[in-house]
Amino acid sequence: MLAWDFDRIAVKHGYDALSVSHGEMNITDPSSVWTVIKSFNPDYVVNAAGIDVDACEINPSDGYRAHTWAATVLAQACERINATFVYVSSCGLFGDDLTFYSEYDPVVLKTKYARSKHLGELEAQQHCQRVFVVRCGWLFGGMPSHRRNFVFQRIKEAQQNTVINSAGDKYGSPTLTSDLAEKMITLLSTDLYGTYHISNAEGCSRYEYTAYILHSVGLTTHVEKVDSSAFPRPASTPDSEMLENQNLKFANIDILGPWQEAIERYVASLKKDVCV
Repeated sequence: MLAWDFDRIAVKHGYDALSVSHGEMNITDPSSVWTVIKSFNPDYVVNAAGIDVDACEINPSDGYRAHTWAATVLAQACERINATFVYVSSCGLFGDDLTFYSEYDPVVLKTKYARSKHLGELEAQQHCQRVFVVRCGWLFGGMPSHRRNFVFQRIKEAQQNTVINSAGDKYGSPTLTSDLAEKMITLLSTDLYGTYHISNAEGCSRYEYTAYILHSVGLTTHVEKVDSSAFPRPASTPDSEMLENQNLKFANIDILGPWQEAIERYVASLKKDVCV
């Protein structure tokens, strides 16, 4: 979702953007990476690739390969051509206290996914002098066909059921991928390299998130608040993934607006382009 939105927004801002699929460039293969990097000779490389939390828990080596080793490979290639590297990380690096976490809070790393992402951050910063580490909130956006499009999936679920369940004990900062992409473009216009939390403002539980999506669409399906144990999964994710965007403020860059407003804009675009 993020890669799709970032590509179109970069083009809108006048960038010559090259989006490559896994088949065109394997980010874990140094020769594959260097062939593409050398050919295109970019000023910026944005790594939005990754595998999901539960897949990392089941096969940790896959996560370390895709998130940590790949960061090393890409960062080294960027350093060779003096390019800026943007490493897209995660909001899931903290703990269970129901608070907003800033860039200056210590990481907790409850999952193998979180560990592989955080190690990727460190590898990126070790091997390239010009790195933006972007820890983003709970992402939604892109096309309805994107498998992890939370908003569209909840709309479909609500259209097919009279009651749906949602966890009331997991909290995060829902973030629209197009909003995130715009803020990343803003960062690229600076040389303020470092780690940035970027999310739409405020936070909520999964239950509140889901209920607001349905409200925005005008669906009356009842949302039942349940404990996250109702959704058993291999990874024990943090109770709070809410982000404080401290470094954007320090850099005098405006933070994104509330997640509720972002959902309303995205739902309006779905209504215009898709039957929801």
